[in-house]
Amino acid sequence: MNAHGLQPQGLQRLPALAARFRAGALEPAIFAALYFFHWQMAMHGDAFAARRSKSDPRPDAAAWAGRLGADATTDRLVDLLERYRYRCVRPGVPVALAEWLRGRWPLELELGIPAPEAVLRAQARGTRPVTALCEYPRMLRPVLDKSNAFAFFLHDLEHAYKFFHAPALHAAQRAFFSALLALVASGAFARHRADSLFAAKLDYLMSDMNTHPEHGRQYLRAILVEHCRRREAKEATERLSPAAEREIEGIMQALRAHEAQASAPAPSERARVAG
Repeated sequence: MNAHGLQPQGLQRLPALAARFRAGALEPAIFAALYFFHWQMAMHGDAFAARRSKSDPRPDAAAWAGRLGADATTDRLVDLLERYRYRCVRPGVPVALAEWLRGRWPLELELGIPAPEAVLRAQARGTRPVTALCEYPRMLRPVLDKSNAFAFFLHDLEHAYKFFHAPALHAAQRAFFSALLALVASGAFARHRADSLFAAKLDYLMSDMNTHPEHGRQYLRAILVEHCRRREAKEATERLSPAAEREIEGIMQALRAHEAQASAPAPSERARVAG
């Protein structure tokens, strides 16, 4: 165990696993599951998991590490994810990994941190990146606002669960992100992004906010109002200028129009329904 409170043996294997992934010898979802198990065991030792059924063997970190090295098949990994609970891990994380392994959720593995607009583009096309930093010992240090690379990885999988677990909500989120991407690409926020506070909050909306689209719309309106108040040096109780109110409403109307377009069935789908 090192100064970070970790048992690092499994983590030191990750750069080699990443090299296999880069070479095309390891599927992204299998690599992501192995990354999860190695980190989980390094963090918690034999307490990394708990049985769901007493008929299953108790988790043994050393035994699991050996078996995963020799038997990292999709079926084996899905079985382990579903038959055990994992310490300090939210339930959506193993669900997201299992659905990724099955090919049902089209997640994208990244070995670096994508820019907010890259995350936005991914969500607009119906997927989401999951970042697994593998440089040892860099992975032990904070990553953005997370304590280490594993916390960042888990956070991405939690967002993946929120993005995919409900099909209707997934479709609505995808339409919202498509609309937001259209506004960003059109330069609708070019003036606003000169304000560093607004830019940071827009980045958050683009890359770290998987929720009902109405919450996204309300958040966007709120940060536009805050930006205009700062620009006009207005207090929270003061009304914005008519020009600022028209500016905000114009952006929100454009967002809704793009969302409606993104939500509309394709011509072939309309013809099939009509037929």
